[in-house]
Amino acid sequence: MSRLWNRLLNRRVALVGVVIGGILLITAVDFFSGSELRVFPLYYLPISLAAWSFGRTGAVAAAVLSAIGWRWSKQLAGLEFSLPVIWVANTLVQGTSFTFVGLLMASLRRSLSHERALSRMDALCPLLNSRSFYKEGDRLLALCRRNKRPITLASIDLDNFKAVNDTLGHKAGDEFLLTVAQVLLSSIRASDLAARLGGDEFAIMLPEAGPDQSRWVLERIRGAICQAASDLPSAVSVSVGAVTDMTSRHDLGTMIQMADTIMYSVKTDGKNRVHLEVIGNDTAMGLRS
Repeated sequence: MSRLWNRLLNRRVALVGVVIGGILLITAVDFFSGSELRVFPLYYLPISLAAWSFGRTGAVAAAVLSAIGWRWSKQLAGLEFSLPVIWVANTLVQGTSFTFVGLLMASLRRSLSHERALSRMDALCPLLNSRSFYKEGDRLLALCRRNKRPITLASIDLDNFKAVNDTLGHKAGDEFLLTVAQVLLSSIRASDLAARLGGDEFAIMLPEAGPDQSRWVLERIRGAICQAASDLPSAVSVSVGAVTDMTSRHDLGTMIQMADTIMYSVKTDGKNRVHLEVIGNDTAMGLRS
């Protein structure tokens, strides 16, 4: 973690240096170009970089430095006005222009980041969508495989959820799905993954979690969802199928297929329980609850 933090810090320091160096370089170009040649649009380059990298604060700071650099370069180059107040007015106008462009770039960056985040999330719940789950899941699986650590994948399905929509309406059904999402997020670690794969089907991935720890987490999730559903007129419960790969050697598609098969067997055998199977070692066994 400290190594990652140092890398991020060094990158930000380097970007600050590039922005300040760019402003100083353009100030020098502005000075040597004289008072007649207009090169001030070049200042928009470091301002845009600062806005893109550091947001609104970076945009304003770079705009102020650029306005100061522009004024010094023109004064040293011999530019003169009839009244001193004109210097103030022109500097303010130039600074306003720089700030406006910087804030526009920062807003564009925020909008793109927001859209990118939305494209990763489910349309209803604050969980990953299936595409992002596969992408992030492959990454976690590869990391656990490299370190020869276990990983658990669980398929979670709500039993009798259709009755909620039929009796209370889809709005109530959506509200309960949001409740389920909150249960999942509050029950897993920041390093884990939770996704809504569609309808009332969810999935979670627990990297570096063995069968005992995973079973405890899944039982807690099942109990919390059932508790949240206790106020519903319909008997909603939870069927969970899970697989723990002790060496993470199976691919994600295979693990999802196995977890789904286990989950459907739970629904066939009576619903509302957790069934976890262990694979990837010579003593693989199933654990039931």
